[in-house]
Amino acid sequence: MNRLFATILYLLLLVPFPAAGAGAQSAQHRPKIGLVLSGGGARGAAHVGVLKVIEELRIPIDYIAGTSMGAIIGGLYASGMSPEEIEKALKGNDWLDVLSDSPKRKDLSFRRKREDEEFLVRSAAGFNNGELELPQGLLQGQKLLLLLKSLTLPVATIDDFDQLRIPFRALATDISTGQPVVLKKGDLALSMRASASIPSAFAPVEINGKLLVDGGVSNNLPVKIVQEMGAERLIVVDVSTPLATREELKNVLSITDQLTTIMTRRNTEASLALMGAGDVLIVPSLGDVTTTSFTSAIKAIPSGVEAANGQRDRLARLSVGAEAYRDYLAGQEQAERMQPVIEFVVVDNQSRLADKVIQRYFKVEIGKPLETEQLDQSIGYLYGQDLFKQVTYEVVEKDGRTGLRIHVVEKPWGPNYLQGGINFQGDWSSGSSITLGMSYTRTAVNELGGEFRSILELGERPRLFAEFYQPLDTDSAYFVNPRVEFTRLTIGQYEDGQNVAEYRQYKGQLSLEAGMNLESWGELRLGWRGAKGDIETFVGRPNPDEGAFDEGMLFARLGIDTLDNLYFPTDGHWLKLEVRSHANIWGDDNAFEQVDADWGLATRVGKYSFMSRVQLGYTWNENAPVYGRFFLGGFLNLSGLDRYELSGQHMAHGLVGFMRRLDENSIVPIYLGATLEAGNTWNQRSDFGDRWIGGGSVYLGLDTFIGPLYVGYAAAQENHSTMFMYLGAPF
Repeated sequence: MNRLFATILYLLLLVPFPAAGAGAQSAQHRPKIGLVLSGGGARGAAHVGVLKVIEELRIPIDYIAGTSMGAIIGGLYASGMSPEEIEKALKGNDWLDVLSDSPKRKDLSFRRKREDEEFLVRSAAGFNNGELELPQGLLQGQKLLLLLKSLTLPVATIDDFDQLRIPFRALATDISTGQPVVLKKGDLALSMRASASIPSAFAPVEINGKLLVDGGVSNNLPVKIVQEMGAERLIVVDVSTPLATREELKNVLSITDQLTTIMTRRNTEASLALMGAGDVLIVPSLGDVTTTSFTSAIKAIPSGVEAANGQRDRLARLSVGAEAYRDYLAGQEQAERMQPVIEFVVVDNQSRLADKVIQRYFKVEIGKPLETEQLDQSIGYLYGQDLFKQVTYEVVEKDGRTGLRIHVVEKPWGPNYLQGGINFQGDWSSGSSITLGMSYTRTAVNELGGEFRSILELGERPRLFAEFYQPLDTDSAYFVNPRVEFTRLTIGQYEDGQNVAEYRQYKGQLSLEAGMNLESWGELRLGWRGAKGDIETFVGRPNPDEGAFDEGMLFARLGIDTLDNLYFPTDGHWLKLEVRSHANIWGDDNAFEQVDADWGLATRVGKYSFMSRVQLGYTWNENAPVYGRFFLGGFLNLSGLDRYELSGQHMAHGLVGFMRRLDENSIVPIYLGATLEAGNTWNQRSDFGDRWIGGGSVYLGLDTFIGPLYVGYAAAQENHSTMFMYLGAPF
């Protein structure tokens, strides 16, 4: 009897008691658990909800593998971020901005900001060796990579993903072979970015000599990878898009989407077939959250929670007791999340610019933890030169010291670029005009960043323009900028509001200019401008200023621009202030002095944006010929009047306006706006400020890919009113 009792007691000591909670296991005898997170774009935010339930149930995760958005969420979790921290990151970012290569306008150089005044589209195609060259994707993923770099910075020195808090794998696809590529070493942020490189939308990422795109192409649900890592039980989360029904296949876009979905579903089904009886499959019901719904991706998180709770009983079998879970968490604290302290900085300069030109942008404090906000701002300023495919960084270790390596990669489809554009101006009272434009730009002519640019415009207002911009030092503080321009301008001649004639002004102009950049917010220019021109009557009464003329002047100009958007501003201000001296000694037929000022301010209050603008033109000796007059008329330049309807030696115009964005997250923003305006022109100083003309407008505006589009109604005093449409900058 004693022997039997002793045997039973011995066996009881060998078998541990279950921890509190149904199905709880001990840490010593539990199976290794792997987490598999599928791709699915914005739908992948549901993974965060699943992670919340996993932690609530105290389920220890031993391995993680993910594809595309699953790789991003999985990689962040493996690096040590909690589900709540990942959710905060999803909520705290403007995804329309993150999923865009365009630098914030405030980060652009002043020179690049001035290009917004042209009507050319922002994207430029390469033109080299007589052939057009396009980038490998619509987006280079610059901002997305910087965001991932920032979020994974505490583990930036870990290049073996087995050494993360949880061993991790990201799945990508070799675009040259179509084969899956398992990423288990290297730069974590770059690996996640590679796994999410949707073909054509994002440029491929080169890692270890392979050109990698989205892992969903070859393996959207990497079940086998987690099994090979050592997982004995799997939690598999599938957020991939289901196949559309026949009734939903209504157009070419839905058919194209279906083809992509078929490819993904095939490899997903093959992965699902590898699951065992003890594995748990979670498929969130995501409703109208689509692959591209990044602005509303946060809505997918509750769906992940709901789907995981739907499998709560099966998941609970994988949970462990409170003490065992604490031991599990304690074992993960080896990967401590600390900002690296930078001891040196090196630049990997893969561009034609001098190293010193690149280095001047980066002022990293040595011996202190890396501040990503300041670093991202420096990168933004450099990327704002619009010369580079990518500007990024990595934290490296060398000889026991931690440093920062800046990578600068020039656009491979440059340095020669072509841009096109279209400008349309039309209203019921003065008719319409259309202009087609094309530009050629040659960047990085030399290591200081010299640039040649030419523009050809054809239509009612033809123009040929060429310039050479040359910085004079590695700080790009000073520059020279010679220009040549040929234009033809058709201007109406008005009496008592009636168009009695039209004349054409032909002009060939040469400018020799030099200046100083005031960081990215402004510049100061000095120069000489000379021109030869001719004025001839086109329709109606002969113009008294007909004939040839010579123009010559010295000028000084101050420019300031901090606007977030030139066409639909919500924040910032601008100033154009130019003082001109025309004289015979400078080559002018006449002698007169002028000041020309244009100041504006935009600010946001809640959902509304308010703008004010003041224009002033003044001629000291009132001796300006027709080519030196100030003009008013047209949308935002005393709306309701015809373009160039008013002209004189002096000019004043004031505007106040409001604007509200009608949509919240559309790729093409839509605005409702209105203005109230007053202004006039005068020929006598004594009349300056008399008889102001009031006007205003109501409009809808769209910030389209090919330029700003305005459609609306404008009216002014003395029975002026018109419907209008503008495509391109209206000023």
